[in-house]
Amino acid sequence: MKKNSEKVFIYLKDKITNGEWKEDERITPEIALANELEVSRNSVREAIEKMVGLGILEKMKGKGTFVKKRDCGLSFNEFLRDSIILKSDYLEILEFRKGFEIRNVELFIENAAVEDFSELQECYENMLKTKEDGERFSYYDAMFHNTIAKGTKNSIIIKISEILSNLMIQHQKSLNDILGYQKGVDEHKLILDAIKAKDKELAVLYCKRHVERTVKDVQQVV
Repeated sequence: MKKNSEKVFIYLKDKITNGEWKEDERITPEIALANELEVSRNSVREAIEKMVGLGILEKMKGKGTFVKKRDCGLSFNEFLRDSIILKSDYLEILEFRKGFEIRNVELFIENAAVEDFSELQECYENMLKTKEDGERFSYYDAMFHNTIAKGTKNSIIIKISEILSNLMIQHQKSLNDILGYQKGVDEHKLILDAIKAKDKELAVLYCKRHVERTVKDVQQVV
């Protein structure tokens, strides 16, 4: 059963994606939303704050809350599609990743070229260098997994990996900001070393542990 704040979040998302609330337009006030949806004002505020954090809404003191204007070329609907995931969605993606990443590691060891191993090493080194920069660290974390997918030489796996990265990256950054980055660094080093040694069994074990630990962290803090 969804929390009331998630119910409000979905309502806000739908209002924006169907074009009822346009960019730069003020949304319905909190108290009116609470009455309309029969939830507490705190639930409305929590959903709005999440939208503000994602850069979808913005609050203007004394004026209200507005749909934020997007300056980049990405369409607003695409941005929403790629950015908004509820906790339940994120956990389901992680569950999918458990089997997906394990198979990718096996195929990487079987099919990757020398340059793929070098690129994976470079991704890890960039993660080390950017531990203090959450945005860049999360990018290189995603690139690490995308590089494994690339090394499988399977075009479908590569596309799926890119989609998953786009969906998860903001949530992963938020999680890392709360819990720190060291566990991720250590776990990726174990995965990398096992892959370089072409030890499938060990690489699969470390990959599985990494995803399972992430699931536990999400359940704990989100």
